[in-house]
Amino acid sequence: MKKTSLYIAILFCLFTADLTAQQITRRTQFAFNPYMVNPAVAGTLNQIPIFASYRNQWAGFKGAPVTMLASAHMQGPKNSGFGAIISHDDTGGAISETGIEATGAYHIDLNNYDAVSFGLSLTASQYKFDNSKLVVYDQMDQSLNNMQAESHMNIDANFGMMIYGEDYYFGFSVPQLAQTKLKLESPFSSENKNMRHFQFMGSYKYFVNDDFDIQPSGLIKFTPVTPVQLDVNVKVGYKEMAWAGITYRNNDAVALNLGGFYENFFLGYSFDLTTSAAKVMSPFSHEILLGYIIPGKRGKYIARGALGPRTVDRNRIVKAK
Repeated sequence: MKKTSLYIAILFCLFTADLTAQQITRRTQFAFNPYMVNPAVAGTLNQIPIFASYRNQWAGFKGAPVTMLASAHMQGPKNSGFGAIISHDDTGGAISETGIEATGAYHIDLNNYDAVSFGLSLTASQYKFDNSKLVVYDQMDQSLNNMQAESHMNIDANFGMMIYGEDYYFGFSVPQLAQTKLKLESPFSSENKNMRHFQFMGSYKYFVNDDFDIQPSGLIKFTPVTPVQLDVNVKVGYKEMAWAGITYRNNDAVALNLGGFYENFFLGYSFDLTTSAAKVMSPFSHEILLGYIIPGKRGKYIARGALGPRTVDRNRIVKAK
C-alpha cells in the first residue's frame, strides 16, 4: 500500500502542474492542519490538535486582506469524530466575514493500515459590507446601496471524504455545498449567493532514515466559474521536531516554510513571495500557525504521520492483532 500511495502522490503532482489560480481563503500551511480544508479529517488522530493561524496577505499594502482562524477536532465514540472552526476574514475594512463551523465525521476501517472517512459541517457566517469605508468615484452608484453598511447571517454546509493511512491521505471536499443566498441589497440581489467550491488534497510522508523525512503535498481548488488554483508543497523534516519546505502556488506566489515541535507545542511560519501582478501592491505575505496537541488516551504524543501528530498505538489506523 505504501508503494501505491507514493505513486499516487507523484501522479497527483504531475497531472496538476499546468492548472491555474483561484479563490477562497488561502492557507499556505494547509498540509499541517488539513482539517481546515476537509471536514473528513475530524477525528482521524488520537489527540486533540488545537490550531490558530494568522495570515496577512500582501503585507504593507493598505486595506490588504487579513485572515484569522482557530480550529480543534477529536475522536468520538464508535469511529466518529467531531470538530469546530472559528474564523474572521477582513478584506480591507469594507468587507468582512466572521464564521463558525461545527463538524461531524464517521470513519470506516478498510484493513489493518487504511481507513476512509466522511465529514459534514454546518457553517454560520456573518457577512458585513460597510460601503461607507469605500473611496468611490460615484457615490450614487446603485450597487453601493446609498453607501450604507449591511450585515447578514448566512447558513451553509461543507462536505468532505478522505482515504488515509499511516503515511498518506487523499481526499476531496465541497465547501458551501448548499449555495445559500446572501441577503444583500443590490441591483442583482437574486444572484448574491455562496458559490460551491471543489477542493482536492493529497499528501505522502516518506521516511528517508531515522532522522529525515520528506512530505510532498498538493491542494487543488476551483469553482464552475473561476480558474483552478494549485498549491504544491514539499517539506523536509528532521528528527520529527523541525522542518523546512517550499510551496508553489500557480499565478500567485512561491512560499518558504519553517517550523518545529517542542513537546506538545507547534509553531509554523511561511513567507510568500508574490509572483502575480499583485506584487505591485506588495511583494510578500506572512502566515503564522500556532498549535497545541492535547495527548490522547492510548499513548504518548509524537510528531509522526502524514496527517500530523499521532501516537504509536493508534487503533484507528493500525489495528491490534
